[in-house]
Amino acid sequence: MFLINGHKQESLAVREEKSDRATQFGDGCFTTARVIDGKVSLLSAHIQRLQDACQRLMISCDFWPQLEQEMKTLAAEQQNGVLKVVISRGSGGRGYSTLNSGPATRILSVTAYPAHYDRLRNEGMTLALSPVRLGRNPHLAGIKHLNRLEQVLIRSHLEQTNADEALVLDSEGWVTECCAANLFWFSEGQRSLYAATGSGRC
Repeated sequence: MFLINGHKQESLAVREEKSDRATQFGDGCFTTARVIDGKVSLLSAHIQRLQDACQRLMISCDFWPQLEQEMKTLAAEQQNGVLKVVISRGSGGRGYSTLNSGPATRILSVTAYPAHYDRLRNEGMTLALSPVRLGRNPHLAGIKHLNRLEQVLIRSHLEQTNADEALVLDSEGWVTECCAANLFWFSEGQRSLYAATGSGRC
């Protein structure tokens, strides 16, 4: 199930706006949220993530109250699942120019929670060191933007191994992320989430 600018659709295949900048340039951002008992986990944090990303990408949006309600509505239809929200700059602009583009487009989808996640949580996962290294770009670091070719290549290489996940380094050899999983470390009994510095990671 999809919600596109508040309208329900069963598939993205009916979407005709081939000029949308998300399709043309990956011009947008996204977030992926856990749905538990029909509610979006950490809802306000996901809204804030999208707002911060849109501000940094200079995407003008005025639909935040509507988006929050749409996230709640769609989550209620999937008691245990994953909600994805994509924001595109919309259509318009000549070439890379953003002049005369918009309005921004919001696309929401919800899917069932992957069954194998519980197995990985209980049994642990095996890691492979990815041969693909991430570029360092402070302008994009920490943004879940729609340009994910690095992650696509990382995943493609991972699927040629027997590992569950890939450990990814940046171009200078620093441990940066996993392909899809969050990366934590423990120090003196305290758990910390790896922080973005210069790579275009999230």
